[in-house]
Amino acid sequence: MNIPTNPSPKQPNRPALGKGLASLLPSAAQVANTQPSQQNKTTPPPVLGLENKDRIPGVAMVDVSLIQVNQFQPRRDFDEAALRDLADSILANGIIQPLVVRRLDDGKYHLIAGERRLRASKIAGLQQVPVVVRKSSDKESLEIALVENIQREDLNCVDIALSYFQLSEDFHLTQEEIAKRVGKDRVSVANFLRLLKLPESIIDDLRQERLSLGHGKVLLSITDPVKRLEIRNKIIEKNLSVRDTEEYVNQLAEKTGQTLQKNKKKEVPLELRHFSERLGRSLGTRVKAKGDQYKGSIVIDYFSKEDLDRISEQLLR
Repeated sequence: MNIPTNPSPKQPNRPALGKGLASLLPSAAQVANTQPSQQNKTTPPPVLGLENKDRIPGVAMVDVSLIQVNQFQPRRDFDEAALRDLADSILANGIIQPLVVRRLDDGKYHLIAGERRLRASKIAGLQQVPVVVRKSSDKESLEIALVENIQREDLNCVDIALSYFQLSEDFHLTQEEIAKRVGKDRVSVANFLRLLKLPESIIDDLRQERLSLGHGKVLLSITDPVKRLEIRNKIIEKNLSVRDTEEYVNQLAEKTGQTLQKNKKKEVPLELRHFSERLGRSLGTRVKAKGDQYKGSIVIDYFSKEDLDRISEQLLR
């Protein structure tokens, strides 16, 4: 059966990401990690779900050796020079915004928000850092960490896409629910998730910001993988803007008489998308709806004979 265009909520059989992309995305089964808020000028947006009622009142000083970081960090790379600058600022002015942690049973702490500040504090030689302790479960702290970090403005588009993917796969959130959590619209979330379908080399370009989100969207529309890489090389070689890239793709299509870009598909109505997502969660597999409220089709994925038997039994029952 067909594979859905957009990643759907978590299912027992995950879609394969490919060796390169899978290595970028830590397993949700592991304990997770968080990214810091800015130490300096700008105040980050409020973290959804980080209510005061869940915090233990007051700020405590905690040994840095007692704070464990996660592996659910949206930012995969930290700029060493920027960390050293932050360390100098911490030495001069102290830590302006406390880290957010939760207390573990063994007396240690699990970091929810503030890894950049924690790293810089270690570089500065601090033995203790100010923290706010929050009461939360493993799952809640991981979800809050992801949402808090996605709301930052300085993450690259691939790290954002991977974070959306984790919220979808590991916390069973639909694209609509992700959009509400991070304050974006659903189309924006879908566009980021689609970037993960690009080949590994282009994903790396996006992460290193040699290509922008706009370039990624144009490259996604190219049906021929060889042409896609040729156009990618041209973008970097000529330093083409997104608009220039679109014009170049159109000119190339006219010259060759070929259709390089995919035809835009008709948008599936919101109610139908929600229905397919609910049905997928109920059946424990991926479900995709096509068409509208009056005519269309529903595609149900299965991955083995046992899987087919299980789904058939559920449907017949």
